[in-house]
Amino acid sequence: MDKRTLRITKRQYRAFAEIAKAHGIALNLSTYTHMGCWGEFSPFALLICQDATDPDSCWEEQAQITLANSIDIGRLRAAGPLRPELDWSQLEDHEIYPFVLWHEIGHRMDNVDGIDVMLIKDIEVRNKCVRRLRFINEVLADRYAWNKIRPGERFVRTDTGKCRESEIDEAIEYLRAHVKHRSKYTVRPLHAGQYRDVPDYMLATPQRAAFLGRGVAPKLLERRMKHYREYAAQGCKPLY
Repeated sequence: MDKRTLRITKRQYRAFAEIAKAHGIALNLSTYTHMGCWGEFSPFALLICQDATDPDSCWEEQAQITLANSIDIGRLRAAGPLRPELDWSQLEDHEIYPFVLWHEIGHRMDNVDGIDVMLIKDIEVRNKCVRRLRFINEVLADRYAWNKIRPGERFVRTDTGKCRESEIDEAIEYLRAHVKHRSKYTVRPLHAGQYRDVPDYMLATPQRAAFLGRGVAPKLLERRMKHYREYAAQGCKPLY
């Protein structure tokens, strides 16, 4: 197994953050050990700092993406053939991080909304949608990411994807017939700029803040670090 590890750089983080913000999402970092995955999208409102250069910045809540700060190439390639449809093992090394980023953006931009599913009044229809939801949303996010990384190029299907090709297409049609698709929602971009609209947790330590840049307000960073130290002292684990 390939034992190499990819590690996200500050330059990559800042570039990825701008892509995410253009789609209305803030970008956070964590670890594979903490998350149990290489990326995660949270549609729920989480705290972000509007301007990290301002010690008295305003705050608001927005959806966030969290990426693992490192990716075990061998582990990812081994997991590729086990994916629902698209085989991740076909990705080139330099495509891995961008693919994971676009996959998580795909959960925002090209998925079936789970909340809308739970609001379906017909219980039988709702249950059928629930059974299909997670699998199909992974399929759609993978397709979305692939079209961003290799537009117009066909992808290699996993064995599951080959066996369930007709079932996948039918499930997508069924879900879209009963639930509003996220691609139909209007997305409000966040503010551009490396210090604008950053997740609170990126200010939890100097190491995290370094991904933002040297312009982070010292007093702001000191307050947020103190907050997280006190939080940890109470025996609480951070969300990311």
